[in-house]
Amino acid sequence: MTEVVRLPEAEFGSIMRLVLSPSHAIQRPDLLKGRDKQLNEIRRALHMGGRQVFIYGYRGVGKTSLAQTAALQQQSADKKPISLSCTGESTFFQLIHDLFSKAFPSDPAIVKVIAGGKSGVKWGGLSAEIKGSIEKGRVPAITTLNEAVSLTEFIASIHSKQPVVIIDEFDLIKAPQEQALFANFVKQIADQQINIRLFFCGIADSLDQFFGSHESTYRYFHTVKLDRLDFSPRLEIIDAAAEALSVHVDDNTTRRIAKISDGFPHFIHLVCEKLFWIVYNDPRSAMRASPDHYERAVAEAVEDMQPYLRGPYETATRKYSNDSEAILWAVADTHELTRQAREIFKSYERIMASIPGSEPLSRERFNTRINSLKTPAYGSILTATRTGWYEYREKMMRGYARLRAEQQQVDLDSEHPLQQRRFGTSY
Repeated sequence: MTEVVRLPEAEFGSIMRLVLSPSHAIQRPDLLKGRDKQLNEIRRALHMGGRQVFIYGYRGVGKTSLAQTAALQQQSADKKPISLSCTGESTFFQLIHDLFSKAFPSDPAIVKVIAGGKSGVKWGGLSAEIKGSIEKGRVPAITTLNEAVSLTEFIASIHSKQPVVIIDEFDLIKAPQEQALFANFVKQIADQQINIRLFFCGIADSLDQFFGSHESTYRYFHTVKLDRLDFSPRLEIIDAAAEALSVHVDDNTTRRIAKISDGFPHFIHLVCEKLFWIVYNDPRSAMRASPDHYERAVAEAVEDMQPYLRGPYETATRKYSNDSEAILWAVADTHELTRQAREIFKSYERIMASIPGSEPLSRERFNTRINSLKTPAYGSILTATRTGWYEYREKMMRGYARLRAEQQQVDLDSEHPLQQRRFGTSY
Protein backbone atom coordinates (compact mmCIF):
# COMPACT_ATOMS: atom_id res chain seq x y z
CA MET A 1 0.00 0.00 0.00
CA THR A 2 1.41 3.39 -1.01
CA GLU A 3 2.10 5.63 1.95
CA VAL A 4 0.18 8.89 1.89
CA VAL A 5 2.45 11.90 2.24
CA ARG A 6 0.85 14.89 3.93
CA LEU A 7 2.38 18.27 3.32
CA PRO A 8 3.21 20.41 6.36
CA GLU A 9 0.15 22.42 7.35
CA ALA A 10 1.73 25.76 6.42
CA GLU A 11 2.58 24.51 2.93
CA PHE A 12 -0.86 22.95 2.47
CA GLY A 13 -2.46 26.23 3.54
CA SER A 14 -0.23 28.26 1.22
CA ILE A 15 -1.22 26.15 -1.78
CA MET A 16 -4.88 26.38 -0.83
CA ARG A 17 -4.58 30.17 -0.63
CA LEU A 18 -3.30 30.19 -4.21
CA VAL A 19 -6.04 28.01 -5.70
CA LEU A 20 -9.10 29.02 -3.63
CA SER A 21 -10.39 32.47 -2.73
CA PRO A 22 -13.54 32.37 -0.58
CA SER A 23 -12.54 35.61 1.17
CA HIS A 24 -10.83 37.70 -1.51
CA ALA A 25 -11.12 38.49 -5.19
CA ILE A 26 -9.26 36.46 -7.81
CA GLN A 27 -6.60 38.34 -9.77
CA ARG A 28 -5.18 35.63 -12.05
CA PRO A 29 -6.74 34.61 -15.39
CA ASP A 30 -5.80 30.95 -14.87
CA LEU A 31 -7.89 30.86 -11.67
CA LEU A 32 -10.83 32.80 -13.10
CA LYS A 33 -12.66 29.80 -14.52
CA GLY A 34 -15.42 30.32 -17.05
CA ARG A 35 -14.69 34.01 -17.69
CA ASP A 36 -12.34 33.84 -20.70
CA LYS A 37 -14.98 35.26 -23.03
CA GLN A 38 -15.54 38.30 -20.80
CA LEU A 39 -11.81 38.92 -20.38
CA ASN A 40 -11.26 38.79 -24.13
CA GLU A 41 -14.18 41.12 -24.81
CA ILE A 42 -12.95 43.65 -22.25
CA ARG A 43 -9.43 43.61 -23.70
CA ARG A 44 -10.70 44.17 -27.24
CA ALA A 45 -13.19 46.86 -26.20
CA LEU A 46 -10.48 48.89 -24.48
CA HIS A 47 -8.50 49.24 -27.71
CA MET A 48 -10.93 52.09 -28.36
CA GLY A 49 -10.00 55.37 -26.71
CA GLY A 50 -12.29 56.88 -24.08
CA ARG A 51 -14.11 53.65 -23.31
CA GLN A 52 -14.56 52.45 -19.74
CA VAL A 53 -15.87 49.17 -18.29
CA PHE A 54 -18.97 48.51 -16.21
CA ILE A 55 -19.44 45.02 -14.72
CA TYR A 56 -22.79 44.27 -13.11
CA GLY A 57 -24.83 41.30 -11.95
CA TYR A 58 -25.96 39.48 -8.83
CA ARG A 59 -24.01 39.45 -5.61
CA GLY A 60 -21.43 36.68 -5.46
CA VAL A 61 -21.08 35.95 -9.20
CA GLY A 62 -17.48 37.22 -9.27
CA LYS A 63 -17.75 40.82 -10.49
CA THR A 64 -14.83 42.05 -8.41
CA SER A 65 -12.68 39.07 -9.42
CA LEU A 66 -13.33 39.77 -13.10
CA ALA A 67 -12.67 43.50 -12.60
CA GLN A 68 -9.40 42.97 -10.74
CA THR A 69 -8.14 40.34 -13.18
CA ALA A 70 -9.00 42.46 -16.23
CA ALA A 71 -7.62 45.60 -14.56
CA LEU A 72 -4.27 43.91 -13.94
CA GLN A 73 -4.14 43.01 -17.62
CA GLN A 74 -4.73 46.66 -18.58
CA GLN A 75 -2.60 48.34 -15.93
CA SER A 76 1.01 49.00 -16.96
CA ALA A 77 3.64 47.05 -15.05
CA ASP A 78 5.11 50.10 -13.29
CA LYS A 79 2.22 50.28 -10.77
CA LYS A 80 -0.78 48.37 -9.47
CA PRO A 81 -4.38 49.40 -10.24
CA ILE A 82 -6.01 51.85 -7.85
CA SER A 83 -8.94 50.25 -6.03
CA LEU A 84 -11.78 52.29 -4.50
CA SER A 85 -14.89 51.02 -2.74
CA CYS A 86 -18.17 52.89 -2.39
CA THR A 87 -20.36 53.06 0.72
CA GLY A 88 -23.85 54.35 1.31
CA GLU A 89 -22.32 57.70 2.29
CA SER A 90 -19.92 57.99 -0.64
CA THR A 91 -20.13 61.05 -2.89
CA PHE A 92 -18.49 61.80 -6.20
CA PHE A 93 -16.13 64.38 -4.72
CA GLN A 94 -15.21 62.10 -1.82
CA LEU A 95 -14.19 59.35 -4.25
CA ILE A 96 -12.06 61.80 -6.26
CA HIS A 97 -10.44 62.77 -2.94
CA ASP A 98 -9.79 59.07 -2.20
CA LEU A 99 -8.45 58.55 -5.73
CA PHE A 100 -5.90 61.32 -5.22
CA SER A 101 -4.92 59.99 -1.78
CA LYS A 102 -4.19 56.54 -3.21
CA ALA A 103 -2.48 57.72 -6.38
CA PHE A 104 -0.30 60.56 -5.13
CA PRO A 105 2.98 59.67 -3.38
CA SER A 106 3.20 60.52 0.31
CA ASP A 107 6.99 60.87 0.25
CA PRO A 108 7.79 64.63 0.42
CA ALA A 109 10.93 64.11 -1.67
CA ILE A 110 8.87 62.65 -4.53
CA VAL A 111 6.36 65.48 -4.22
CA LYS A 112 9.22 67.92 -4.60
CA VAL A 113 10.39 66.21 -7.79
CA ILE A 114 6.87 66.34 -9.25
CA ALA A 115 6.36 69.96 -8.19
CA GLY A 116 9.71 70.80 -9.74
CA GLY A 117 8.50 69.89 -13.20
CA LYS A 118 8.81 66.13 -13.68
CA SER A 119 8.45 65.33 -17.37
CA GLY A 120 4.91 64.59 -18.55
CA VAL A 121 3.04 65.90 -15.49
CA LYS A 122 -0.26 67.56 -16.45
CA TRP A 123 -0.44 70.71 -14.34
CA GLY A 124 -2.24 72.80 -16.95
CA GLY A 125 -5.87 72.47 -15.90
CA LEU A 126 -5.28 72.90 -12.17
CA SER A 127 -6.07 76.12 -10.37
CA ALA A 128 -3.31 77.90 -8.43
CA GLU A 129 -5.01 76.92 -5.16
CA ILE A 130 -5.14 73.22 -6.03
CA LYS A 131 -1.60 73.27 -7.37
CA GLY A 132 -0.42 74.92 -4.16
CA SER A 133 -2.06 72.20 -2.05
CA ILE A 134 -0.39 69.48 -4.10
CA GLU A 135 3.03 71.14 -3.82
CA LYS A 136 2.65 71.10 -0.03
CA GLY A 137 1.73 67.39 -0.08
CA ARG A 138 -1.90 67.98 0.83
CA VAL A 139 -5.05 66.52 -0.69
CA PRO A 140 -6.77 69.42 -2.45
CA ALA A 141 -10.42 70.30 -1.86
CA ILE A 142 -12.42 69.61 -5.03
CA THR A 143 -15.81 71.26 -5.46
CA THR A 144 -16.57 71.26 -9.20
CA LEU A 145 -16.70 68.69 -11.95
CA ASN A 146 -14.09 70.57 -13.99
CA GLU A 147 -11.68 70.50 -11.04
CA ALA A 148 -12.28 66.77 -10.64
CA VAL A 149 -11.52 66.14 -14.32
CA SER A 150 -8.35 68.25 -14.22
CA LEU A 151 -7.16 66.56 -11.06
CA THR A 152 -7.82 63.14 -12.62
CA GLU A 153 -5.71 64.13 -15.63
CA PHE A 154 -2.93 65.15 -13.24
CA ILE A 155 -3.26 61.85 -11.34
CA ALA A 156 -3.11 59.87 -14.60
CA SER A 157 0.08 61.68 -15.59
CA ILE A 158 1.93 60.90 -12.34
CA HIS A 159 0.62 57.43 -11.49
CA SER A 160 1.86 55.17 -14.28
CA LYS A 161 2.16 54.68 -18.01
CA GLN A 162 -1.37 53.23 -18.20
CA PRO A 163 -3.32 53.80 -14.97
CA VAL A 164 -6.41 51.79 -14.12
CA VAL A 165 -8.97 52.56 -11.39
CA ILE A 166 -11.50 50.07 -9.98
CA ILE A 167 -14.64 51.60 -8.42
CA ASP A 168 -16.36 48.75 -6.60
CA GLU A 169 -19.86 48.50 -5.07
CA PHE A 170 -21.08 51.41 -7.17
CA ASP A 171 -24.66 50.25 -6.55
CA LEU A 172 -24.42 51.81 -3.06
CA ILE A 173 -24.47 55.28 -4.62
CA LYS A 174 -28.19 55.92 -4.90
CA ALA A 175 -28.52 59.72 -5.10
CA PRO A 176 -29.41 60.85 -8.66
CA GLN A 177 -27.22 63.96 -8.35
CA GLU A 178 -24.18 61.81 -7.52
CA GLN A 179 -24.90 59.41 -10.39
CA ALA A 180 -25.19 62.45 -12.68
CA LEU A 181 -21.75 63.67 -11.62
CA PHE A 182 -20.22 60.28 -12.39
CA ALA A 183 -22.00 60.15 -15.75
CA ASN A 184 -20.66 63.57 -16.74
CA PHE A 185 -17.23 62.70 -15.37
CA VAL A 186 -16.97 59.63 -17.61
CA LYS A 187 -18.05 61.74 -20.60
CA GLN A 188 -15.39 64.36 -19.89
CA ILE A 189 -12.68 61.72 -19.45
CA ALA A 190 -13.50 60.47 -22.95
CA ASP A 191 -13.96 63.87 -24.61
CA GLN A 192 -10.67 65.20 -23.20
CA GLN A 193 -8.85 61.95 -24.05
CA ILE A 194 -7.45 61.50 -20.56
CA ASN A 195 -5.24 58.44 -20.28
CA ILE A 196 -7.04 56.46 -17.57
CA ARG A 197 -9.17 53.31 -17.51
CA LEU A 198 -12.13 53.08 -15.14
CA PHE A 199 -13.68 49.76 -14.06
CA PHE A 200 -17.05 50.13 -12.30
CA CYS A 201 -18.70 47.20 -10.49
CA GLY A 202 -22.20 47.04 -9.06
CA ILE A 203 -25.05 44.74 -8.08
CA ALA A 204 -27.98 45.13 -10.47
CA ASP A 205 -30.23 43.40 -12.97
CA SER A 206 -29.72 46.17 -15.49
CA LEU A 207 -27.43 49.14 -16.11
CA ASP A 208 -30.47 51.42 -15.97
CA GLN A 209 -30.26 51.22 -12.19
CA PHE A 210 -27.03 53.26 -12.33
CA PHE A 211 -27.49 55.76 -15.14
CA GLY A 212 -31.18 55.48 -16.03
CA SER A 213 -31.62 59.21 -16.65
CA HIS A 214 -28.30 59.64 -18.50
CA GLU A 215 -28.72 57.40 -21.51
CA SER A 216 -25.90 59.03 -23.47
CA THR A 217 -23.46 57.72 -20.84
CA TYR A 218 -23.85 54.14 -22.11
CA ARG A 219 -21.84 54.77 -25.27
CA TYR A 220 -18.75 55.42 -23.15
CA PHE A 221 -18.94 51.99 -21.52
CA HIS A 222 -18.23 48.42 -22.43
CA THR A 223 -20.82 46.69 -20.25
CA VAL A 224 -20.55 43.17 -18.89
CA LYS A 225 -23.57 41.52 -17.33
CA LEU A 226 -22.03 38.71 -15.33
CA ASP A 227 -24.20 35.63 -14.84
CA ARG A 228 -23.73 32.61 -12.60
CA LEU A 229 -21.05 30.15 -13.65
CA ASP A 230 -21.94 27.40 -16.09
CA PHE A 231 -21.53 23.85 -14.85
CA SER A 232 -18.21 22.97 -16.52
CA PRO A 233 -16.24 25.88 -14.98
CA ARG A 234 -17.55 24.89 -11.55
CA LEU A 235 -16.07 21.44 -12.02
CA GLU A 236 -12.81 22.98 -13.22
CA ILE A 237 -12.46 25.04 -10.02
CA ILE A 238 -12.91 21.94 -7.84
CA ASP A 239 -10.70 19.65 -9.92
CA ALA A 240 -7.86 22.18 -10.23
CA ALA A 241 -7.82 22.90 -6.49
CA ALA A 242 -7.98 19.20 -5.57
CA GLU A 243 -5.13 18.38 -7.94
CA ALA A 244 -2.93 21.18 -6.58
CA LEU A 245 -3.49 19.90 -3.03
CA SER A 246 -3.16 16.20 -3.93
CA VAL A 247 -6.64 15.51 -2.52
CA HIS A 248 -8.74 12.88 -4.28
CA VAL A 249 -12.37 13.97 -4.74
CA ASP A 250 -14.65 11.46 -6.45
CA ASP A 251 -16.85 12.51 -9.37
CA ASN A 252 -20.07 12.31 -7.36
CA THR A 253 -18.78 14.69 -4.67
CA THR A 254 -17.39 17.06 -7.29
CA ARG A 255 -20.77 17.18 -9.05
CA ARG A 256 -22.65 17.71 -5.81
CA ILE A 257 -20.48 20.68 -4.88
CA ALA A 258 -20.92 22.11 -8.38
CA LYS A 259 -24.66 21.56 -8.14
CA ILE A 260 -25.36 23.09 -4.75
CA SER A 261 -23.15 26.11 -5.48
CA ASP A 262 -25.92 27.38 -7.76
CA GLY A 263 -23.27 28.92 -10.01
CA PHE A 264 -21.90 31.29 -7.35
CA PRO A 265 -18.09 30.93 -7.21
CA HIS A 266 -17.99 31.99 -3.56
CA PHE A 267 -19.94 28.88 -2.52
CA ILE A 268 -17.66 26.58 -4.49
CA HIS A 269 -14.53 28.07 -2.93
CA LEU A 270 -16.02 28.01 0.56
CA VAL A 271 -17.24 24.39 0.47
CA CYS A 272 -13.94 23.24 -1.06
CA GLU A 273 -11.95 25.05 1.61
CA LYS A 274 -13.93 23.28 4.33
CA LEU A 275 -13.71 19.92 2.56
CA PHE A 276 -9.95 19.99 1.99
CA TRP A 277 -9.17 20.92 5.59
CA ILE A 278 -11.49 18.18 6.90
CA VAL A 279 -9.76 15.62 4.68
CA TYR A 280 -6.32 16.92 5.69
CA ASN A 281 -7.12 16.72 9.40
CA ASP A 282 -8.52 13.18 9.19
CA PRO A 283 -5.58 10.76 9.70
CA ARG A 284 -7.68 7.90 8.26
CA SER A 285 -8.63 9.72 5.07
CA ALA A 286 -5.58 8.80 2.94
CA MET A 287 -6.22 12.28 1.48
CA ARG A 288 -9.42 11.02 -0.15
CA ALA A 289 -12.73 12.80 0.36
CA SER A 290 -15.56 10.63 1.66
CA PRO A 291 -19.32 11.25 1.80
CA ASP A 292 -18.93 11.99 5.52
CA HIS A 293 -16.27 14.60 4.76
CA TYR A 294 -18.58 16.19 2.21
CA GLU A 295 -21.53 16.38 4.62
CA ARG A 296 -19.36 17.95 7.30
CA ALA A 297 -17.98 20.46 4.79
CA VAL A 298 -21.47 21.54 3.76
CA ALA A 299 -22.50 21.88 7.42
CA GLU A 300 -19.47 24.03 8.19
CA ALA A 301 -20.03 26.17 5.09
CA VAL A 302 -23.62 26.80 6.15
CA GLU A 303 -22.45 27.89 9.60
CA ASP A 304 -19.83 30.14 8.04
CA MET A 305 -22.16 32.01 5.72
CA GLN A 306 -22.39 35.75 6.12
CA PRO A 307 -25.16 37.14 8.33
CA TYR A 308 -26.75 38.92 5.36
CA LEU A 309 -27.71 35.48 4.04
CA ARG A 310 -28.19 33.51 7.24
CA GLY A 311 -30.16 36.24 9.04
CA PRO A 312 -32.99 36.72 6.50
CA TYR A 313 -33.18 32.96 5.93
CA GLU A 314 -33.64 32.25 9.62
CA THR A 315 -36.15 35.09 9.93
CA ALA A 316 -38.18 33.46 7.16
CA THR A 317 -38.05 29.93 8.59
CA ARG A 318 -38.42 30.33 12.34
CA LYS A 319 -42.25 30.57 12.34
CA TYR A 320 -44.97 27.97 11.86
CA SER A 321 -42.76 25.06 12.99
CA ASN A 322 -40.43 25.76 10.08
CA ASP A 323 -43.02 24.94 7.39
CA SER A 324 -41.52 27.74 5.31
CA GLU A 325 -38.14 26.10 4.80
CA ALA A 326 -39.42 23.43 2.43
CA ILE A 327 -41.10 26.19 0.40
CA LEU A 328 -37.81 28.04 0.14
CA TRP A 329 -36.13 24.85 -1.03
CA ALA A 330 -38.87 24.40 -3.62
CA VAL A 331 -38.30 27.93 -4.96
CA ALA A 332 -34.58 27.05 -5.35
CA ASP A 333 -35.39 23.75 -7.10
CA THR A 334 -34.16 23.45 -10.75
CA HIS A 335 -32.02 26.03 -12.55
CA GLU A 336 -34.61 28.80 -13.06
CA LEU A 337 -34.26 32.00 -11.05
CA THR A 338 -37.95 32.88 -11.48
CA ARG A 339 -40.61 30.17 -11.15
CA GLN A 340 -44.38 29.91 -11.38
CA ALA A 341 -46.29 29.09 -8.19
CA ARG A 342 -47.76 25.88 -9.66
CA GLU A 343 -44.26 24.59 -10.51
CA ILE A 344 -42.97 25.56 -7.08
CA PHE A 345 -45.85 23.63 -5.51
CA LYS A 346 -44.95 20.52 -7.51
CA SER A 347 -41.39 20.78 -6.21
CA TYR A 348 -42.73 21.34 -2.70
CA GLU A 349 -44.86 18.19 -2.82
CA ARG A 350 -41.92 16.13 -4.07
CA ILE A 351 -39.63 17.53 -1.36
CA MET A 352 -42.16 16.88 1.40
CA ALA A 353 -42.69 13.32 0.13
CA SER A 354 -38.95 12.71 0.53
CA ILE A 355 -38.92 13.79 4.20
CA PRO A 356 -40.09 10.97 6.51
CA GLY A 357 -43.06 11.89 8.70
CA SER A 358 -43.69 15.25 7.01
CA GLU A 359 -47.15 16.48 6.10
CA PRO A 360 -47.42 18.93 3.18
CA LEU A 361 -49.58 22.02 3.36
CA SER A 362 -52.71 22.21 1.25
CA ARG A 363 -52.43 24.29 -1.90
CA GLU A 364 -54.46 27.07 -0.29
CA ARG A 365 -52.23 27.19 2.82
CA PHE A 366 -49.15 26.91 0.60
CA ASN A 367 -50.26 30.01 -1.35
CA THR A 368 -50.78 31.93 1.87
CA ARG A 369 -47.39 30.89 3.20
CA ILE A 370 -45.41 31.67 0.05
CA ASN A 371 -47.01 35.10 -0.14
CA SER A 372 -46.05 35.76 3.47
CA LEU A 373 -42.41 35.18 2.52
CA LYS A 374 -42.54 38.46 0.57
CA THR A 375 -43.34 40.46 3.72
CA PRO A 376 -40.91 42.19 6.12
CA ALA A 377 -42.04 39.87 8.94
CA TYR A 378 -40.37 37.05 6.99
CA GLY A 379 -37.33 39.07 5.95
CA SER A 380 -38.83 39.84 2.52
CA ILE A 381 -36.80 36.88 1.33
CA LEU A 382 -38.94 36.38 -1.80
CA THR A 383 -40.29 38.80 -4.33
CA ALA A 384 -42.95 38.43 -7.03
CA THR A 385 -41.92 39.68 -10.45
CA ARG A 386 -45.46 39.31 -11.77
CA THR A 387 -48.65 37.57 -10.68
CA GLY A 388 -47.99 33.94 -9.78
CA TRP A 389 -44.19 34.10 -10.31
CA TYR A 390 -41.65 34.11 -7.47
CA GLU A 391 -37.90 34.48 -7.03
CA TYR A 392 -35.38 35.24 -4.30
CA ARG A 393 -34.92 38.94 -3.67
CA GLU A 394 -31.21 38.32 -3.09
CA LYS A 395 -30.17 35.89 -5.82
CA MET A 396 -27.23 34.52 -3.85
CA MET A 397 -29.80 33.31 -1.29
CA ARG A 398 -30.77 30.54 -3.75
CA GLY A 399 -27.38 28.96 -3.30
CA TYR A 400 -27.63 29.31 0.45
CA ALA A 401 -31.05 27.62 0.43
CA ARG A 402 -29.60 24.77 -1.62
CA LEU A 403 -26.78 24.42 0.90
CA ARG A 404 -29.31 24.23 3.73
CA ALA A 405 -31.30 21.59 1.85
CA GLU A 406 -28.13 19.60 1.24
CA GLN A 407 -27.26 19.86 4.93
CA GLN A 408 -30.66 18.30 5.75
CA GLN A 409 -30.06 15.59 3.12
CA VAL A 410 -32.88 16.90 0.95
CA ASP A 411 -32.07 16.36 -2.70
CA LEU A 412 -33.15 19.14 -5.06
CA ASP A 413 -33.48 18.71 -8.81
CA SER A 414 -30.72 19.43 -11.31
CA GLU A 415 -30.08 23.16 -11.17
CA HIS A 416 -28.36 23.33 -14.55
CA PRO A 417 -30.36 22.71 -17.74
CA LEU A 418 -27.68 20.42 -19.23
CA GLN A 419 -26.76 18.55 -16.08
CA GLN A 420 -29.12 15.60 -16.45
CA ARG A 421 -28.25 15.13 -20.11
CA ARG A 422 -24.53 15.39 -19.41
CA PHE A 423 -24.29 13.02 -16.47
CA GLY A 424 -27.24 10.76 -17.18
CA THR A 425 -28.89 11.46 -13.82
CA SER A 426 -29.80 14.25 -11.46
CA TYR A 427 -28.03 14.10 -8.16
